[in-house]
Amino acid sequence: MPIYHAKCTCGALSLEVDGDPVHNHVCTCTRCQRASGSALAHNVWFPEENVRIISGEYSVWFPQGETRPEVMKAFCSICGGGGFSKSGTYFPGTVVIAGGTFADPSFPAPDHVHWWDNRPHWIDLAEPIERHVGK
Repeated sequence: MPIYHAKCTCGALSLEVDGDPVHNHVCTCTRCQRASGSALAHNVWFPEENVRIISGEYSVWFPQGETRPEVMKAFCSICGGGGFSKSGTYFPGTVVIAGGTFADPSFPAPDHVHWWDNRPHWIDLAEPIERHVGK
C-alpha cells in the first residue's frame, strides 16, 4: 500500500495518507478556480481514516455559509496553503487534498475533469482524460 505525503507551502502543515485515492479529478468550475487561485484544481479524495496530520496547526473555513464539520476547508495557520477539506454529501467519509500539495511526480494522475466547458479557453488536457460538461 503506498504512503503519500502532502505539505503546505511553508511545510509547517504536513499530512500523510495510506493507500490510493478513491476519487481523483481536475475541476475547472469557478469555485475551484477561485479556491485554488489557478485555472483549475486537482482534487484528490481519500478515506478519512487513511489521512493523518503529521505536523502543524490549521485554521478552518466553512464555504457558502456552512457550519457543519463535514463541509469545511482547512489550511495552514501560518502560510494559508495546503490543507484539506471535506465536501459533505459528495463522497461522504472522505477527505479532499489538493493534488499539488503532494509535489510527487509519481503521484497518480487524475482520471477525469469536471466542468470542462467552464475552463479558460487556453486549457487543453491529455486525450485519455474524460471530459465532463458539468459535475
